[in-house]
Amino acid sequence: MIIYCATTTEARPIIEALGLRKEHKAPFAIYEGSHTLIIAGIGKCKAAAGLSHILTLSPEPMLNVGIAAGEEIGRLYHIHKVIDADTHQVYHLPPSDTLPNESCTTHSRPATTPHKGLADMEASALVCTARLYRQPITILKVVSDRFDPKSVDRSSHLIAQNLPKILSLL
Repeated sequence: MIIYCATTTEARPIIEALGLRKEHKAPFAIYEGSHTLIIAGIGKCKAAAGLSHILTLSPEPMLNVGIAAGEEIGRLYHIHKVIDADTHQVYHLPPSDTLPNESCTTHSRPATTPHKGLADMEASALVCTARLYRQPITILKVVSDRFDPKSVDRSSHLIAQNLPKILSLL
């Protein structure tokens, strides 16, 4: 399985737990081991480019683990519906039987206005790219802030505290 994270902060607990080793630095950080993990950066363009790069090398099902704006900081959600705020395209994903399901709206800039569901900057590009490569995708988001980008918790503990649930999906 391919694991996609936008930042090293999101990826660090997974890399450590799985004992992954860094294999490539440029243009994207790629870690190998029992699974392949890629860190491609924040935003739709980097997400699409990074996922395309890794799916060309190794077409496999994909898991996105990342942070998002929402109401309950620290809570892990399974994303069952992704909305692109720019194009208004809606993508439906299979719901989870074990995690709370939520929708996620992907924005080109950090979301500052509270709205229903979660907000991120990569999910719609990841879903679109995964579908182009005909690979299934699962998206997990941990709430990092209440639609206030300046207050985003940039430490790895939000992912780390949800690690058992995340790893159970691998």
